[in-house]
Amino acid sequence: MRINTFKTEQNLDRGHLTAIANEASRFASDIRISFGNPDNRREVDVKSLLGMMLMIIPAGTEIELTTRGKDELEALESVQNLFEQVMFAPSV
Repeated sequence: MRINTFKTEQNLDRGHLTAIANEASRFASDIRISFGNPDNRREVDVKSLLGMMLMIIPAGTEIELTTRGKDELEALESVQNLFEQVMFAPSV
């Protein structure tokens, strides 16, 4: 199991989250994100397009990205890189 925690720099909208879900679907590993305070913690399977599209993740949210499986390191690096790309991309 691999875990990485990071903070969002901008709001993540449905387009961003759809791209991340599509990228995650390339991997065999289980890929999940969780965020929120201990009393209201949210967790979603990153490969679930519907689950990701229902998320509202505002700027400044601390996200924990977890991967588990045979390609967990590659999955973690790829999905983390995509999160970073969409967070620093200019807004349209």
